[in-house]
Amino acid sequence: MQVQDTTVIRNAAWVIAWNGTQHVYMRGADVAFAGSHITYVGPKYAGEAARELDGTNRLLMPGLINIHSHAATEPVNKGFRDEIRSPGFWHSPLYEFLYLISVDAKGALAAVQVAMGELLLSGVTTAVHLGQLQLGVDSNDLYEVLAQTGMRVVIGPMFRDARWVTRDGHSVDYDWDIAAGRGDFEKAMRAVELAQSHKSGKLFGMVCPAQIDTCTPELIADAFAFAEKKNLPFQIHIAQSPTEFFEVARRTGKTPISLLQSIGALRERTILGHCIFLDHHPWLHWSTRHDLDVITESGASVAHCPVEFLRRGMALRTLGGYIRRGINVGIGTDTYPHNMLEEMRMAAYAARIIGETVDDVSTMSSMRRPLEGRAHSCGRI
Repeated sequence: MQVQDTTVIRNAAWVIAWNGTQHVYMRGADVAFAGSHITYVGPKYAGEAARELDGTNRLLMPGLINIHSHAATEPVNKGFRDEIRSPGFWHSPLYEFLYLISVDAKGALAAVQVAMGELLLSGVTTAVHLGQLQLGVDSNDLYEVLAQTGMRVVIGPMFRDARWVTRDGHSVDYDWDIAAGRGDFEKAMRAVELAQSHKSGKLFGMVCPAQIDTCTPELIADAFAFAEKKNLPFQIHIAQSPTEFFEVARRTGKTPISLLQSIGALRERTILGHCIFLDHHPWLHWSTRHDLDVITESGASVAHCPVEFLRRGMALRTLGGYIRRGINVGIGTDTYPHNMLEEMRMAAYAARIIGETVDDVSTMSSMRRPLEGRAHSCGRI
């Protein structure tokens, strides 16, 4: 690297650094970087630099990766969904309350700016943006807003064959439109390719069939084939409510995880959105205990978004249990506020409460690198 490219931050009060084995705290350290590469972390950088910054009152840390967010819609739900009840659906807001507030294209872009600002304030430098094609936001407008943040953003336009409808508050009907789902899939593929070629170089693509219960197996299989062809990560909402679990079991005789495996879409590039209600979860009283083993063997990752579910009294059983099995777990901000530090804190607290021990998960275990020799989707973002 040439001198004119190098910036050094001098005498940072705190630095969270990687020592080759684990993350450690350093005091009064210098950090030098050039372009996108960190060139030095340690005491008293002696090299030449084009620019020096004072880090005396600063904490420097690696940029955080948010693996799951809905930036275009969730900011408008603040103060509305905090304590809503939905007793017919285990208090999941998905079926009665998801569509009560609609967002137009202008509102969606404003919401994206709010959410991305919150993410930047909480240390996020790479984020997954899961978006709804139905909002009518022009891709060029959205991509310009995202590029201006300076963040790396992974675009995941969602598509599906059916939407949820409830007429009685305790049962879900599925309004199927296979042709529309296929059309949205084709739009999503074009949107992903447009993101990949964006002039900023900071936008990337992800393939995202919306939910395991609203997509046909054929759509999921075709979407995964596209992800494989283009070498893209693949994310789907799955095991996010008891209602979904029992519906998939009713249709197919399989758990949602087993269904995804049978389609051929449960592999290392797969990210499982939420993944709470697996067959071992006590709310389900299911007859098997296979799902965690299936996920472990597949190499798939989990997108864990604790705050949204903790508002409903729901939690992983348990975060530490997933990690000890070797499952790669990333954190996301599924809901408002888009505060990554709060999500990380709540993930640890909930794990210790549900696991009934402070040893269920430690800060160190939640900061570990992905398992050696496995190219997890979380690590590729």
